[in-house]
Amino acid sequence: MLDYAKQSILIIDDFPEFRMSMKGLMQQLGANDIDVAPDGESAIKMCSTKGYDIVLSDYNLGEGKDGQQVLEELATRDYLKPTTVYVMVTAENTTEMVMAALEHTPDSYLTKPFTKDLLRARLNKLLHKKLNLEKVNRAIITKNYPKAIKLADQMIAGGSKYALACMRIKSDLYLKMADLGNAGKIFDVVLSKRPIPWAMIGKGKMLYAQEKYDDARTEFQNVLKQLPNYPEALDWIARIQAVTGKRQEAQKTLQTAISVTPKVSQRQTRLGDLARLNKDFEVAKRAYRAAIKHSKDSVHRSPDNYLNLVTALTEELTPGGGLKNKRLSTEALTYLKNLEEEFTNDKEIKLRACISRHAIYHKMGRKVESDKYMEMAKSLFNELNETASGNTTTDMAGAYMREEDYDSCQSLLTKVMEKFGDDPDIMASVEMMIDDKGAFENAVKASKINNLGIQATTNNQLDEAIKQFRQALAVSPDNVSFNMNLAQVLIKKCEQVTERASMLEEIDRIFGTLSKLNQKDYRYVRFQQLQRMANDIHIGSS
Repeated sequence: MLDYAKQSILIIDDFPEFRMSMKGLMQQLGANDIDVAPDGESAIKMCSTKGYDIVLSDYNLGEGKDGQQVLEELATRDYLKPTTVYVMVTAENTTEMVMAALEHTPDSYLTKPFTKDLLRARLNKLLHKKLNLEKVNRAIITKNYPKAIKLADQMIAGGSKYALACMRIKSDLYLKMADLGNAGKIFDVVLSKRPIPWAMIGKGKMLYAQEKYDDARTEFQNVLKQLPNYPEALDWIARIQAVTGKRQEAQKTLQTAISVTPKVSQRQTRLGDLARLNKDFEVAKRAYRAAIKHSKDSVHRSPDNYLNLVTALTEELTPGGGLKNKRLSTEALTYLKNLEEEFTNDKEIKLRACISRHAIYHKMGRKVESDKYMEMAKSLFNELNETASGNTTTDMAGAYMREEDYDSCQSLLTKVMEKFGDDPDIMASVEMMIDDKGAFENAVKASKINNLGIQATTNNQLDEAIKQFRQALAVSPDNVSFNMNLAQVLIKKCEQVTERASMLEEIDRIFGTLSKLNQKDYRYVRFQQLQRMANDIHIGSS
């Protein structure tokens, strides 16, 4: 029997009566350390300073964040302890709520009204599970993925009743580490017993990474047969449609997903990106505005939403456009001002804002202002040097193109292809501007060779994988993902042989190439995991 007197509890609800009612129920269970919050923002602030054992949150919290968004924010910011139980309380089961919860699952649901006995039984079960998985989750929070996998393996080998949960945790970690082979083995084992949606989604992601788009689409469509309009499955189908040249279809697919979960800012961003490529600027503007609104004061707040909205507004400007120009440019400049106020002391944001202002004034034919911001952009870009992101470098190339400085434009695009040739979104932007189609095809070729290496790794053909990754790097030596892929397969090889010296030297050279990787780069966590794994091998060899 759990002692609730030792548990700290947070109740989140916008109705005072329900907050008091829930507090009374928890007191009847023996709890006395109970806090209450009237809204999502207050709850997030309270969780930032106190680690609660139990969080009971209503789904509908009135204005501001709903219970699902609060959960996502707390989990992403690591404000929840490994043993914290988060229960969603609701009086309704709307499609939006159910679908949103499938994407970032709370530990359980309680539908109003419910009894004290039901609440106790549910919490006892959840707390027991969290306590059993505490060590695994703690390793995940500290970003020690190899340790988390080892601990999960120990639980599975010991016949834990939470073996399936451990398998899911392992598959998620393997995907984060781009270890498709081990992830695929887990999905196959799980799916051989029954069609579980998370394993179907995971297998689809793995097939997508291998460019097996038809097989991946089949997996995601199978998910939709079980869960019609499941947003994550629709997301991946849209990615497949986009990467296979069906961008209009991809846009419609994402719009379907958004009709189910309109508050998911990342999905709104992806819709905006697709609509902008499709020249559907009205949809793009609506999507970026929604993304900005729903990501306000959130971990998903992104400068790209502001900048891409400004780009969509700028596309509609015309020389001598009169009142329409004034309205569009005023909105665009206001968003840029808000951007710089929210992301102060960020040189890259300042640079991209300059590039955006250059585009606005250039489109309106205002040469003095246009020249001013172009010179500022050149200076800031030179300061950033090699640390500029792929999107920033592509934006700068676009500014040179507007100024008809084609040599500088093409030179930057070549650098982007060299470093980001495996990124389909960046390559789609490059393809629209690049003149040297041969260089573009080389970058595509390198990406295809890299995918052969991924396929070989998945099949545990490590020597073949090493060969393919080295060939990809011979074409694009600065590509971050290619370098990480080679390092990872070399680490795997080191674990199987005793003669490691030359491979460890090669791994160290790769890490030297990656040493300037920006910590904000989405691949940085994977880089850290590879360094941790290589260090363990170094220690074992000494």
